[in-house]
Amino acid sequence: MRRMLDQQIDNLKKEFTTMSLNVEAAIKNSLLAFAEQDLELVQEVIANDETINAQEIHLEKQCTQVIALQQPVASDLRLIIAMLKASSDLERLGDHAISIAKATNHFENEQRDEAIDATVIEMGNAIQAMLAKIIRAYENLDTKQAIEIANQDNEINDYFKRIRKLSLTEIHNDTDFAESGIDYLNVANHLERMGDYIINLAEWIFYATEGKITELGRNDL
Repeated sequence: MRRMLDQQIDNLKKEFTTMSLNVEAAIKNSLLAFAEQDLELVQEVIANDETINAQEIHLEKQCTQVIALQQPVASDLRLIIAMLKASSDLERLGDHAISIAKATNHFENEQRDEAIDATVIEMGNAIQAMLAKIIRAYENLDTKQAIEIANQDNEINDYFKRIRKLSLTEIHNDTDFAESGIDYLNVANHLERMGDYIINLAEWIFYATEGKITELGRNDL
């Protein structure tokens, strides 16, 4: 019984890692499409969303099945529940990548601003770095790393404020920039929400190891 449970949990971990890497690729490609105005890559990102959605559904079913049939207790149960919940956060990260990719379509016929583009790309790079770290932290159930990653959310919020200020300034100076400014703000908002979901992932690591729901990202742990 124990051996079977260990094997099933190991399979769940592998599925979770695969889904994580697919979401990571979706975010990378959506930001690359944005930076290079690559509309073909936009369509690729959108098409691959079905794979991520299917992976979440399958992982959810597998987690539920293991809980029902194996009736794991204590640390095993917490780990499975954490993966079940975290898979939903990963799927939402993928949704935000789709939204950024779709926003790139709008810019085909809109003004672009070099300074705002550069700041969005910096923000996107920061998000990608956070996600790569949280995936490794999940593999190792590293709570220390999870806390450090969550505390980086202040940096993401600062980027959002900078993009908002730049966009609103340009709109004020040039009313023709209004549509572009709104789209820049939407992209920044999607990136900011990604940061929130990465914090959620960090919190599920904490739950899996410590057995309690803890609010992270406040620089006080």
